[in-house]
Amino acid sequence: MRLLPFVPLLLLLLMPASQASSAVTGNASTANPIQHVVVIVQENHTFDNYFGTFPGANGIQNDPATVQPFHLTGQVFDLCHSTACGHEAYDTGKMDGFLRAEGSNETFGHYTQSDIPYYWSLAQNYTLFDNYFTSAMGPSLPNHLYLVAGQDAGVADALSGQISKLNIGSIANELESANDSWSYYSPYVVGNENALGLVSSIAHSSTMLAKMKQTEQFLVDLQSGNLPDVSYIMANDGLNEHPPYSVAAGEQWAKSIIGAIQASPYWGSTAILLTWDDYGGWYDHVAPPQVDRYGDGFRVPLLMISPFAKQGYIDHTLSDHTSILKFMERVFNLPSVTQRDGAASDLIESLNSNYITQYTEDSILPQGTPTYSNLTPSALDAYAHNPGIRLAYMNTQNKSQEVVFWGALRNGLNQTVQLAEATGTLPAGKTLQVQFVFQNQPAGAYSLNVIALSEAGVAVSQPLRLVLNMTAAA
Repeated sequence: MRLLPFVPLLLLLLMPASQASSAVTGNASTANPIQHVVVIVQENHTFDNYFGTFPGANGIQNDPATVQPFHLTGQVFDLCHSTACGHEAYDTGKMDGFLRAEGSNETFGHYTQSDIPYYWSLAQNYTLFDNYFTSAMGPSLPNHLYLVAGQDAGVADALSGQISKLNIGSIANELESANDSWSYYSPYVVGNENALGLVSSIAHSSTMLAKMKQTEQFLVDLQSGNLPDVSYIMANDGLNEHPPYSVAAGEQWAKSIIGAIQASPYWGSTAILLTWDDYGGWYDHVAPPQVDRYGDGFRVPLLMISPFAKQGYIDHTLSDHTSILKFMERVFNLPSVTQRDGAASDLIESLNSNYITQYTEDSILPQGTPTYSNLTPSALDAYAHNPGIRLAYMNTQNKSQEVVFWGALRNGLNQTVQLAEATGTLPAGKTLQVQFVFQNQPAGAYSLNVIALSEAGVAVSQPLRLVLNMTAAA
């Protein structure tokens, strides 16, 4: 690979407009048929627990001989789904610790079509994902953090006492910066099922807090013609399917929300994503891939309900909660919030030809965790920061690609202070190390926006944003 030193900001102005706009945030294209994304998050059920007997899906027919699944009837009780119980059940990938973790064979119980007929009907008429995982091997809160922020910020379990506000980014911040509207509908101002309320930039902004609304307000906004571009919806207690609450009651609540959207003028421009936040202690036979030390966690169902979703389609693409962020980033042309969503699949393969022709799959995807160097300067020179960032990108195509990588270093005022270029050839299916080095920067908080372009200037990756803090010399 040929690595060029930093180049002046003038080069950014010389780039074609299509290239420059690809490297920063922007609104969804007017040609984009999806103008609204609605994310509905219910609680505590694995894929096998709800769709283990769904025809054609990777379900309980693939359980090991030591597992005896059975149809659940009557009252069920809350099972242990802490991070500790999750890892005991996982047992370093052997998936044989569920009985030990729960102390009851109830963990092997499952529902059938007769118990959740509406959910099965959605799967038969839209797209069901059977290789979709939670992002953290644990309970609600860390997974809700991944659903909005692409990370758990070190929060491993549920709220206990007062947790300080988290100085992290979120999809809401990206939407706000791009002037895309959003609302978060929840019975809680902050809690295990409202992780967005823990993000400090939101908790301390009256403008952002005004978009945190009670669950009941969603139907009011929908029916008054004020559906945001992005909506997150959490059910009230008793309707969220968290044991021992009624599964049927939760299903009917979800049906009321989805049915109202389908009956509204917004249906023709909306994609609904219905999922469950964590595994709830229920068994699932698929060992989750370990993308880092936090996750993935166990499989849960995901349904794509939209006029653009493939009908009766089972999507086997590896994905997780951060794929929901990636989907929004693709639809609204936003940069990634973290490395996790930057490397996630984007769910686009579930959409039919009416939509998919307008986009191509990411052909260059970031891999692993970036490494940083020279973030602390010499004590002799306050401007001696020469930060280096090394990233890995993989070519997902079956052909070699010539790629130009652009890295734009931006200061706390969101101004581009340096721009770097790196070029390279990526063989089919191979990974390439990309390094950017910037020179003579003062201490402070910076962001680095990275995008890969073909030689013709067409974006072949989604924008990836990294945050770095250069400390002052001691």
